[in-house]
Amino acid sequence: MKVYIDPRTEYRYTSFYRLGLYKLFGKNNIIYTAKPFEDLKITNANQHGCGMEVIFDDECGKITKVYFDIKDVAEIEKDKYDWCDIYSKVNIKFGDLEKYEKLFVPGPNFAIRNRSLVSLLTFGLLNYYRGKSSSFQSLRRYMHDYFYIYVRRRPMKYYEDFVKVKPNYVFHASTLWYNQFAKDCTNLYRGEFLKSCQRAGMEIEGGLYYLKDDPDVLSEMPDYPYYEEIYKDFLYDKRLSMDDYIRKTKESVVVFNTPSVCGCHGWKLGEYLCMGKAIISTPLTREMPAPLEHGKHVHFVNSVDEIYDAVVKINTDEDYRKHLEEGARRYYEEWIAPEVVIKRLLEGIGEKN
Repeated sequence: MKVYIDPRTEYRYTSFYRLGLYKLFGKNNIIYTAKPFEDLKITNANQHGCGMEVIFDDECGKITKVYFDIKDVAEIEKDKYDWCDIYSKVNIKFGDLEKYEKLFVPGPNFAIRNRSLVSLLTFGLLNYYRGKSSSFQSLRRYMHDYFYIYVRRRPMKYYEDFVKVKPNYVFHASTLWYNQFAKDCTNLYRGEFLKSCQRAGMEIEGGLYYLKDDPDVLSEMPDYPYYEEIYKDFLYDKRLSMDDYIRKTKESVVVFNTPSVCGCHGWKLGEYLCMGKAIISTPLTREMPAPLEHGKHVHFVNSVDEIYDAVVKINTDEDYRKHLEEGARRYYEEWIAPEVVIKRLLEGIGEKN
């Protein structure tokens, strides 16, 4: 099997699936070239950042076109959908599987670092020049995507290495976003989770990243500063170390998930499942490859009022916490690990053939 990847497309959000391809096929069988994809135009930042075009060419010469849509929003990219044979989309609205027969559900993902600094920069430069003739991106903007991966993300090993949980300790780090959905759901639930941990007498680190004095934020949400009052005990405005974020998340007795901006699967859900954490979550608003079961893979809460009881139960019932941890990791290994997603996708290709 040869695998062709369009080099003109975004790197950081698709790094998860590239790792799966490398594990299954080896880097020597992954070919970066724009030639098979030149009928798909990349003329603006939105097209660059939507996802990744891939062509699978098997030993019999059977060609299968796959598009990996990694956007937060649930809309389908019509030109990519028309082009591909399988449309793999992270954020699929409930009901869309019946409307679009090409859809494939990979589940949540997160960005990871797959290469050393020298290898990553060389890889990025090569990909830029491979796609330069039919791409709008400047070298500076294109390479920023590759720099981000090295500076802000870590290899998969960091997520999977064991770290002992600290009793009565919770670490949470997330951004206070600034649209209506975030105000009514994402920010509200994250803030109330931290309040519940405080009420339960837990040691708390991290908090909510507050976008201080940002004119774009204030124009979108003029009352954003009210968070300074209602969540004053939990705000921070400096970026946390990624190494600390991963280690302290692993040490946390419990973690919290809720749909992020646009109602999407956030990176946190994929990270938490990978780490094998005891997860409290509000109901999901996007499709999963298989149901996340309450009390088995995750502890679901349906309202703010249920969060405190969930925190107390997981913090005081070690057997239940470990049961959730094992269930989360088992779900990850069965459904959403990078190589597992690619294997499931290939099974779908086999069924179509």
